[in-house]
Amino acid sequence: MPETILFTGNAFSVADGKGRFVLPLEMRRQVKLSSGNENRLYLSVHGDNPCATGFGESHRRHLFEEVEELAREARAQGRDYNADLELERRLGTIEEVNFDEGGRFAMHPDIRDEYGITDAIFFYGVGRYMQLWKPETLVDSKDRPELIRNKVRRWLDQREAGGGK
Repeated sequence: MPETILFTGNAFSVADGKGRFVLPLEMRRQVKLSSGNENRLYLSVHGDNPCATGFGESHRRHLFEEVEELAREARAQGRDYNADLELERRLGTIEEVNFDEGGRFAMHPDIRDEYGITDAIFFYGVGRYMQLWKPETLVDSKDRPELIRNKVRRWLDQREAGGGK
């Protein structure tokens, strides 16, 4: 498996009649590359932002290995570190979903409900993973770049006016 898969770019997806979303093409390629060429996407909660995260197998492994490294460093420095608790936080919320060749996937209901995602997602590539936002939440998130917030706001305005999907 490759060392590091980086997600960049952004895209919107509107749920189809069965409530499925479409993973954007380039992000789909990155997820497959990260997951040994399998159509396996991992979804989880974001620790700091009100959005979900999506990634492939290599990032899931990275999360585990990072905790192991932090535990080794803590032991070497004589500090307490609860690796089990950190693994619960990082890995315990991950849900595995499969997607078809067209990128369609059903978002896990727990994650969907956690962020109020109903009929649209904004995919936002931010490095080792992508963020999956309810568009209205991203617009209200003052910490996001203004360029991105404006893009999502324009999309929502067009959609409300009947010009978007």
